[in-house]
Amino acid sequence: MLFHHPFPKPTSPKAPPAFYRLRDVMRISALSRSTIYRRISEGRFPSPIHLGSRASAWPSAELQAWIDDPEGYRRAAYTLALKP
Repeated sequence: MLFHHPFPKPTSPKAPPAFYRLRDVMRISALSRSTIYRRISEGRFPSPIHLGSRASAWPSAELQAWIDDPEGYRRAAYTLALKP
């Protein structure tokens, strides 16, 4: 007689994605598309990375920096902090 034992569930939590698309960014930030792009032009929101000819996305690290301090986020200050 064979007994079926289920595989154990992984104990590690699921890692966040490396990039977020616009729809996800709008949901996470609760900002509209036009507000996101206006803040990008003002330097108050991370810029997307171009992944291909028609695809772009936001790196999760830059988006997290904005989430941590939305009023104090400045694109130039964040990119300078990343450089060694």
